[in-house]
Amino acid sequence: MTTILNPQAMQKVLTHSKEYERAIGLLNKRWDPDEQPIFRNVLQSADVQFARQLQIAGLIKGKLDLSSYQEVNQLLMQHDSWFSESARKTLLSPFID
Repeated sequence: MTTILNPQAMQKVLTHSKEYERAIGLLNKRWDPDEQPIFRNVLQSADVQFARQLQIAGLIKGKLDLSSYQEVNQLLMQHDSWFSESARKTLLSPFID
């Protein structure tokens, strides 16, 4: 089922904002937390939420299905260092009662 993005989210998509680029990096499994020389640039909860919105809206399919527990679990096992603790919780929240 697809949904419509709110105007703020659509603006992020149309302008290819930082938030959009981070969400695309997650969905395409292209993220390097050590890209910045000064600090680790890990994905945050907001990045996961926006990536999920983009997939639900049908705008970006990506290499990863965030609605699949198997794919999310595999992502966390392979790339745990990409995520902050809050991002991990957000990734797993749809699968926890």
